[in-house]
Amino acid sequence: SRSSADTMTGRGLALVAALASGWGVEESRVGKVVWAELAEEQSELAPVAATGLDLLLGPHAGDGEPRHVVRLGTVRTDLLVAAKAHIDNVVRELQLMKADDAAGGSALPAPMAELVDTVTSEFAEARDAIKRQALAAAARGDEETELVLTLSVSAAAAGERYLAALDAVDRVARSEKLLTLAAPITHRVFRRWYVESVIEQLRAIDRGVEPPPVPAFMHALERETERLSTFESTWDRLQLLQRYTGELTGAATVSEITGVTIRLACDELGAQTVRIYLLGDDNILRSVANGGDVALPIARYDELRLDADLPGSLVVRTGVAMFFRTREQLTTRFPQFTGVYPDETSLHVTPLRVGVHMIGVISMTFAAISEVDEDTQRAFVGAMADALAQALERALAMERADEARRRLAFLAEASVVFASSLDFGATLDAVGRLLVPALADWAIVQLMRDDQLEIAALHHSDSGQVAWAKSMAGRFPMAGQRAGGAPTVIATGKPQLFADLDPELLESLAADEEHRDVIRALGMSSALVVPLTGRSGTFGAVTLLYADSGRRYAPEDISFVEDVARRAALALETAETFREQSGQLADVRRVAHATQRAILAPVPPRLGSVSLAGRYVSATAEALIGGDLYEVVPRHGGVRLLVGDVRGKGLAAIRIATIVLGEFRAAAADIADLSEVARQMDRRLRPYLGEEDFATAVVADVADDGSYTVVSCGHPAPLLIVGGAIGELSVTHSLPLGLGAAPEVASGWLNPGDRLLLYTDGVVEARDPQRRFVDLPWVVSPLAKGELQYALDDVLERLHDFAGAQLGDDVALVAAEFSP
Repeated sequence: SRSSADTMTGRGLALVAALASGWGVEESRVGKVVWAELAEEQSELAPVAATGLDLLLGPHAGDGEPRHVVRLGTVRTDLLVAAKAHIDNVVRELQLMKADDAAGGSALPAPMAELVDTVTSEFAEARDAIKRQALAAAARGDEETELVLTLSVSAAAAGERYLAALDAVDRVARSEKLLTLAAPITHRVFRRWYVESVIEQLRAIDRGVEPPPVPAFMHALERETERLSTFESTWDRLQLLQRYTGELTGAATVSEITGVTIRLACDELGAQTVRIYLLGDDNILRSVANGGDVALPIARYDELRLDADLPGSLVVRTGVAMFFRTREQLTTRFPQFTGVYPDETSLHVTPLRVGVHMIGVISMTFAAISEVDEDTQRAFVGAMADALAQALERALAMERADEARRRLAFLAEASVVFASSLDFGATLDAVGRLLVPALADWAIVQLMRDDQLEIAALHHSDSGQVAWAKSMAGRFPMAGQRAGGAPTVIATGKPQLFADLDPELLESLAADEEHRDVIRALGMSSALVVPLTGRSGTFGAVTLLYADSGRRYAPEDISFVEDVARRAALALETAETFREQSGQLADVRRVAHATQRAILAPVPPRLGSVSLAGRYVSATAEALIGGDLYEVVPRHGGVRLLVGDVRGKGLAAIRIATIVLGEFRAAAADIADLSEVARQMDRRLRPYLGEEDFATAVVADVADDGSYTVVSCGHPAPLLIVGGAIGELSVTHSLPLGLGAAPEVASGWLNPGDRLLLYTDGVVEARDPQRRFVDLPWVVSPLAKGELQYALDDVLERLHDFAGAQLGDDVALVAAEFSP
């Protein structure tokens, strides 16, 4: 009836007013009353309500364009009402912004003004139609609303602009520039679904073709859910990768890093097996860690040659990861893997590299990866491998640094041990004690005597094993001699490495079955043979064996063990020289002379850009044995010089002098800074000194470019001879060695022909028969001209002329001339 229509129209106006006021229907008191009354009269007045709302809200089709019916299907009514309420709030806020702009308030930027117009006016016909149908369905209590729109073709273009504008509004809302919040995800899915469906239908009609079926809204929601689940999976993986990277940061060693990796790959990624290889200097990939729940017969793949036709080798050669989704793919490319994997398996092999530096590979197998696409899986494993490579590179660098420090400390200790005795047998024993078990399970020292190679020492940590081995010695021909070993090393002077001793090859060298049993009992796994080369040449060899420990020698061990062997050779040669000469001497002076000759090597006439001369003169026969010393050590880019004097006399002073020389040789070869050389010598010397013992010393470096540095530990400063003028270098003297030496470095430059003289206090303390001290500039004046060797002899002649034939103290001199 007309009265009923009037009533509904009034209520409709009230409802619209509530909506326009900015409150949702559920939040407005007026809205609640109207909504309740509409619900009571829905069955009787629904058609009238639709008509009334049509009159209030619907656009009038006065443009003359033909209309086309677009059926979208059903959508939940409560979603429609909520979505349209949100849009109404957006429209209202934008209209207020536009009204404020028109009234002269804050000016809207042009893009924002265009956005307001698009949202409030574009696609209004479709938007208002959906609103009317949703309100009518809600009034009837329908859970779903059948959406049917009657639109012109031009609505398609308007829909595109409207949809883009709403996306822009959401971005503005997220930036907190609107009071209205951005649309919830379900609202965004709905508007995109219905607007794009309308556009597709109208465009088909415009082309004169049959419109495609409209996909159900629930299908659109399902697709969005799947997409979001992919995002969620990606987010989970990113969080997992972040956690993995954090754990790697806290892992310091290769073992800890690989343990973290295997645990994550198995527990979080579901890997069946994980294997990590590192590339050695010998181009061998060696497995450093493996784990997983599936037991596979893969022991034969513990080591991979780089040129092998295997996934890991190929990945390192090419730098490109390999992925096999199925077992069939793997065995087709690599038939040798047939039967290795009993169940369906996928395999990832990914390079471990930092920049262009390839350090290894990681191999992972999975039961199946069908739920994750190949590109995603590859990307995640690749990111994981990158983090692992960075961590391993850091750990390996730390391990190399630690190993270098350990080896330097070992060499320093070796120098002290070898220099601690002049007894040949004690020195041989020291060699064995030093090498076993630190560098070997067995150590065999062989020396050439009367053109025959003899075993001079045999060492093992188990004395019972040593006794057994000695009982076997001489009963069988030495396998090493037949296979190369010590005879070849002595003949060539070059080391030999047997990284992996083949048991079958060793047994094939046996003379008989008993000999074969002995070889098996030794259980040798790896060997390294290095020459013993001293000042007189190569006179023996040291054979190091790994057996029961299962360790292996590697190429990087060769230079280190050679360095140890050189120190051992010098110590053995010194002890042998002392033994030979001391047996022929009858008095203390001759013993002192022989001792000094055994300790102090002749100074070479030239090293690099430096000409050299050295002299040592013993005191009188009535004097006790002295402790003067000198040494010259070549270094990369120059030469390092030492002149020193040990407090006291006799064999104790000689013993300390040998230790000082050993410590200097060790420090001079490995430490660049002269002050640190002196400090290390001081630290190392202290355990061997008595309460009143010490040594003075001066150390100098002369570089190939003419620069020099000098430190003095309680010792007379060197003299500088420039163009005939002689002067003392200005140095800051520190305490002597053994008393806390910590000298400061003095430096300068030498021109060609300039000379330095390092000397002991036997020169400056020389006296004539009237007890007057020597005139030092007069004594050393021959160094101002003439050839270096003859000039140094002239210095000694002047010293004897002044003090007499017999000196009161030993004298050590080292002269250096810069002559590039």
